[in-house]
Amino acid sequence: TNGEETAPWLANPPRLEKQICLRVAGGWVRDKLLKQHSMDVDVALDCMMGVQFARIVQSYMSLVEKERLEKLMAEQTKETDVVNKADSEPDIVMVGNTNNGAEQLRPEPSETEQPKSKRKKKKKKQQSTPKIGVIGANPSQSKHLETATMNIHGCDIDFVNLRAEEVYELDSRIPTSKTRMFGSPLEDALRRDFTINSLFYNIRTRRIEDWTGRGLTDLLETRKIVTPVDAHVTFHDDPLRVLRAIRFCVRLDFALDEQTREAAASKRVHHSLHVKVSRERVGKEVEGMLTGKHARPGRALGMIADLKLAGSVFAFPGSFPGDSNYAGGPVTGELLGQPYNCSLGSNGQVENMEDRLHREGAVEVASKQRKAGWNVGQMLLGVLPNVMEGHAHEREELSRLSGSFVNTPVDARLLHLCVFIAPFHDLSFPDKKGRDVKVTTHMIKDALKFSVRDGQAVAKILSHFDEISDVLGDIRRQLALGGEANSAGLKAPCRLKIGLLLRSLKENWVTCLLTAATWEIRAHNGGSQHEPDLSGPQQTERSIVSDEQPSRELYRMIVSEMGLDGCWNTPPHLNGKDLIKELDLPKGPVVGEYLE
Repeated sequence: TNGEETAPWLANPPRLEKQICLRVAGGWVRDKLLKQHSMDVDVALDCMMGVQFARIVQSYMSLVEKERLEKLMAEQTKETDVVNKADSEPDIVMVGNTNNGAEQLRPEPSETEQPKSKRKKKKKKQQSTPKIGVIGANPSQSKHLETATMNIHGCDIDFVNLRAEEVYELDSRIPTSKTRMFGSPLEDALRRDFTINSLFYNIRTRRIEDWTGRGLTDLLETRKIVTPVDAHVTFHDDPLRVLRAIRFCVRLDFALDEQTREAAASKRVHHSLHVKVSRERVGKEVEGMLTGKHARPGRALGMIADLKLAGSVFAFPGSFPGDSNYAGGPVTGELLGQPYNCSLGSNGQVENMEDRLHREGAVEVASKQRKAGWNVGQMLLGVLPNVMEGHAHEREELSRLSGSFVNTPVDARLLHLCVFIAPFHDLSFPDKKGRDVKVTTHMIKDALKFSVRDGQAVAKILSHFDEISDVLGDIRRQLALGGEANSAGLKAPCRLKIGLLLRSLKENWVTCLLTAATWEIRAHNGGSQHEPDLSGPQQTERSIVSDEQPSRELYRMIVSEMGLDGCWNTPPHLNGKDLIKELDLPKGPVVGEYLE
């Protein structure tokens, strides 16, 4: 097309020394070979920047859409002329067979006469040319290439140039001007995270390209997560790739290559992940492990613990850049029954040698305590599958007996998070306003950048699970004294106490119950971070009570005997005004306490 009608990016495209070659890269190719659905497409360009090509695509689609609309309008005008010519009344359009009593319809009102909802829909349809989003390069955050994004026919498409080998200054990860703008397919493949993601589909030749020489083998035969080059180099290039490796292992049911595992467990990589990658990116990867199709949160968190990554992912206050809620005060409380008191910095104060040695000694002790805490968190994850299975059977049985489905479900995502970080639930620190903040809440809201709602839910669950754990312990003792594993003669806990707990926890009460069950099982089996494997039912000389039975019994009591499931939806018998009048109460928070 020539002349004024030509879009600028089509009339004056960038000068190219060779014919451009488009390759679909990475995840889309991997998923298609695994016969999985994918709507995310990465297009790699060998001689043009992604934004340049995206503008050409946008201009082309704009022209195609314009031609389509012009053709449609011409057809409608032709049809209208034919109808109007056959119609004797100018304000009526005849539709159907006029010999058999045609239906009479008035012409559609103009756009200004149409209802607003219809006008908006019509306007939205006219804006069919996709917009371009640009994600800028940020080498300091391991984002090395500028990327153009578009949504075309429901597919998210990223356009980016092939990445070349980068040249760095000493002690810097920011490429210098000596780095070439465009790389070869081999260079790009070697700079990708894993061999299974380094495959290309050449659009021109319609063939799969495996430039690393082992991508297809690792994907379809050995089913391993392997880096194209030395794993230490790959992970240092972008430390977030450690978490991506875990996510792919879990979702695809693959295993880590030995060299990849060794690099993922190195302290240098952990430090880089801790200080170099934004917390939003860390949280996004963790979210991808916990939710969605093929998600297995227990295995994902277990791998994080295995690779000693928990401290970098669920980072403590003050241990990562940009921790806006940390004011420099110490983290205090109890960790696994032992006093914990540690500040990760000197708070800018001048220290003498004695104070410095004392602080460094405290930091070392606290580091060992945190490692023990993560070991216990991993052990609790091993207990959880039996607890969840027992709960599922109990829920199914109650639903069968009652003839209706028991309402409140368990939130598997929050459950695994709470179980894993439960050992740290008694630790807190002062924020910038002097308020006492739980470390576990900080992990969710600040270290992972999860939603405020997630933070509130975790805080509520971990503030009540000790109480429920005590109730479970009492039920276990009753079962043990009975000499047999049955619920006959069990004394139910105080209904008022349980009801108040449920009114506080609301829809999270089942999640809290199962979290407490794992904690109570640990206490029952000695409470040490070096317990034996608890993944199967335990029996002792004192009792034949299975690990998960107390939680099943309490769940049955709450739902079946007490009828408290959903009690938080029941309005109070007296409102605030009635209480103030009858009990002569002052206005304020005390009224809410009496309402409860």
